[in-house]
Amino acid sequence: MKWTGRTARHAPRAVARTLALAGVLAASGIAAGTASATGGQAPGMHTVAETLAYRCHFPSGPRQVPVTVAASFPSTAMTGRPIQPANSRLTIALPRAAIGDLARLDSTTVSAGTTLSIDATDGPSGTSILWPGASRRAATVPGRGGLVLSTSGQVPAVTPTLPGQVMLIAAGLSLTLTPGKAAAAPAPGPNEGAATPAASPSQGAAAPSAGTALRVPCVLAKGQRAVLATVAVTGAAVARRSRHAAAVTLCPGFPKNGLKLNPRFKPPPPPVPIKPGSAPEPGCAYTTGYADARKLMGAALLQPGLTFVNLFVRTLIDFDPKVNYAQFDNAAQLNFHGLHEFPPSTATFLTFGFVPTTASIALIEHGTIDIFAVGPANKGFCKPKQPCATIATVASRLSVKILPGSVKVNGVPLDVGSQCESAPFDAIVTGSDESNPPYIVTTGGPLSGMVTIPKFSHCGVGEDLDPIFNAAISGPRNFNLLTQGSVCFVLGGGVCDNKTGLPVPPTPLRKVIG
Repeated sequence: MKWTGRTARHAPRAVARTLALAGVLAASGIAAGTASATGGQAPGMHTVAETLAYRCHFPSGPRQVPVTVAASFPSTAMTGRPIQPANSRLTIALPRAAIGDLARLDSTTVSAGTTLSIDATDGPSGTSILWPGASRRAATVPGRGGLVLSTSGQVPAVTPTLPGQVMLIAAGLSLTLTPGKAAAAPAPGPNEGAATPAASPSQGAAAPSAGTALRVPCVLAKGQRAVLATVAVTGAAVARRSRHAAAVTLCPGFPKNGLKLNPRFKPPPPPVPIKPGSAPEPGCAYTTGYADARKLMGAALLQPGLTFVNLFVRTLIDFDPKVNYAQFDNAAQLNFHGLHEFPPSTATFLTFGFVPTTASIALIEHGTIDIFAVGPANKGFCKPKQPCATIATVASRLSVKILPGSVKVNGVPLDVGSQCESAPFDAIVTGSDESNPPYIVTTGGPLSGMVTIPKFSHCGVGEDLDPIFNAAISGPRNFNLLTQGSVCFVLGGGVCDNKTGLPVPPTPLRKVIG
């Protein structure tokens, strides 16, 4: 979930913290909605219907899709009291070019589920929430022409903490099309209506097969006014509270003094002088993935490593259309029972192509990890054919340690000693919010890059085994594909396990496009 260009223009002070809370279904100050999606309009409410152009990624290619977002909002609100939208409805006009993808589902009817991302500002901060929706009845797939689908559902409330204005702004959209033969689908019950979250807005749709749902990610077309409502808020400021705080500590063990950037890695220079800011958001995430050993023609699966992250340690933002630059510098640190390293990972390779060798390794971190995210401050200002992605560069200083007692060659134990380790090396991987799937520092995704593994030393007991490891492992062009999970925030929000207060480990990705 990302800020839209319109969001950035309306609330530049909210950018850093809202980015920090992207992808949150139930963040700080958000209560579950209780109003009926089809009830009558209450006093003091006004109805809006905004038609927006979305670029939706169907298997056959991207299509322009008009989507009308309608809902009722209160004109005024009080701090500490929920702003509850009502009568929310999405109307999606699928063009004829997209009907061919539905035909491949081998169905006569189709029902829809939607998940609309909404950016909500609250003074200098903000959050992102999800509006779920589902069809009340299936629509007949036409033989010619386009297809209009409608979804509705109960949506979350937003509770402001500061006087001023709360703006609700449409962002990304996920559309799920489910085939069927029945003439109608049952209406959602009082607690139903939430669609299964689809792919993230920058991820391409998978090719459909008969009897399966088609998930279509959509992003707002550029240059649109996406503000759905502006609600005037009065009253005294109230403290921001996490709904998790009373039950569990989030990211237990997070360093009390926060994290600092690693001075070894220099931040990218901005195109013009920009006064730096700071809006630290402490949190944690799991990282897993595959580390290739090119010479062994195999990869080691890294066990999920808990990573403390301090987002937005340094921010550089310039909304001038001629500059259009945003940079967010973030610090991170691995934590495995107090050690700055990944959990041990065990892998088996065919050394020299024919000798099965099993070993457990530890990736040890030296200093903190820097994450530099650089992109446009407002994507609406990007020029045609101009790069407009936000690129995150993750820079770390690591070494590889072979754990004692873990090595077996053709089933026979090999004593490598307790200090068998490579020299420290720089590991640089990158991610993009326009890859498939995308990488966004708050919601995670794939990070990839080539790594050079230096020579090993102190391997062996009574004999020098360094040459064996150097010949089998050391060298350039070892491809790493890591997968970061969503961030769980110390102050509440993100994706957290409500029982442990820890983030949710991601499933390691095997490929990334772009």
